[in-house]
Amino acid sequence: MVFLSILRNTVRPLRSAETFKTVDINISRTYARWVSRRPVAVLNEDELYECSDTTTKETIPETTKISSRRIRKKKPPVETKTTVQAEQTKKNVFTNLKENDKIVTSLMTKLKARKKREKDNEIILEGQRLITDAIKAGVMPTAILFTDPSDIKAFKSLENVTFYKVPYKTVQLWSSLTHSPGLLGIFKTPDVQNNASDDNALPLTIICDNIREPGNLGSIMRAAAAVGCEKLIIMKGCVDLWDPKVLRSAAGTHFQLPIHAFPTWDDIPSLISEDCNIFVTDSNFGDVFMETYSPAIIESSLGIFDIDPENLTSKYTMNNNTDETGLMRDKDAIKKFMLKIPIMPYYSLDYTRKESVIILSGETQGLSFDSYKFLNKQKSIRINIPLMKGVDSLNAGVALGIVIFEIKRQFLKKQSQL
Repeated sequence: MVFLSILRNTVRPLRSAETFKTVDINISRTYARWVSRRPVAVLNEDELYECSDTTTKETIPETTKISSRRIRKKKPPVETKTTVQAEQTKKNVFTNLKENDKIVTSLMTKLKARKKREKDNEIILEGQRLITDAIKAGVMPTAILFTDPSDIKAFKSLENVTFYKVPYKTVQLWSSLTHSPGLLGIFKTPDVQNNASDDNALPLTIICDNIREPGNLGSIMRAAAAVGCEKLIIMKGCVDLWDPKVLRSAAGTHFQLPIHAFPTWDDIPSLISEDCNIFVTDSNFGDVFMETYSPAIIESSLGIFDIDPENLTSKYTMNNNTDETGLMRDKDAIKKFMLKIPIMPYYSLDYTRKESVIILSGETQGLSFDSYKFLNKQKSIRINIPLMKGVDSLNAGVALGIVIFEIKRQFLKKQSQL
């Protein structure tokens, strides 16, 4: 019995020691898991013991106490595709395209060709000024291509416009200018016939016939808009009204002047008044001016010539001198026909009595044959600008400017005398 007691007293401490060792190890491992955790908020002594010092601090209500729990952030609402598209439309987010992108190639290819452009009823305006003038006139773009984002600041408020940011090399490749401004606008072709004329517009109609040079047509349009004419008529056979060079030289007057584009000569009587004075400017007859500018011609300036263009053509034309329409042509015959029309210096006529209609032709081609048919049925006068130093003709835009501003001078003088 004594031996068993001694053995028990010896074994019991050993078991306790092993038990404590296991507990110590478990505690140390358990403690290690909590070391890496950091408090979300640091509590001061008052918050810890929920006490307050009435002499130095205000009581913090329970609703404002900082919780020691981790604050969970609310997840932002998931944006649907419709929400994103609406936001992009509102901000006019642009699409960034690389050089020679298919989108740009397809757009510009169809707009550079006149037939495709007319078929799709679209035009290209290049530069800040032309795009701004079009928008002021109520013509909205469908797409704008740009290289510098600062160029589209004025257009950010526009709706339903697609913006494309493209490299400058791409814009320069498709530009009609030597140095492109880096800004292109694509528009639906506007109906310029409905452009409003000024309230005090001159009773003046300008008819362009056989104007083939884009720069000349643009200059004519600027002069017509500047003088304040009632309308401008561009006959078939003239250069394209929306040619890039015409747009640049016209400087935005496409949207400031009523323009009737490419009617036939049969339509002209409906566009002018019956009781109007028709004046013809044709630089191809400068060489016969001295011969025809005689007292007899001046006296007959109010007479009506009586000649049949068909008989004149068959009598004076030579063989194998036909055009694509099959009609006979001969400059000598046409010149003899024009000599039947009285000629006067431009400053010797009174333009304030009736509506004035000026028929203007190009320097090289002159008037078309269809215009002679029209003139044969009308009472008209040729007007001439006397020139010196052997100069036989002037640029069409310059010649028109001289004549129409003389017309305006006469109207202003007449108003001042009232």
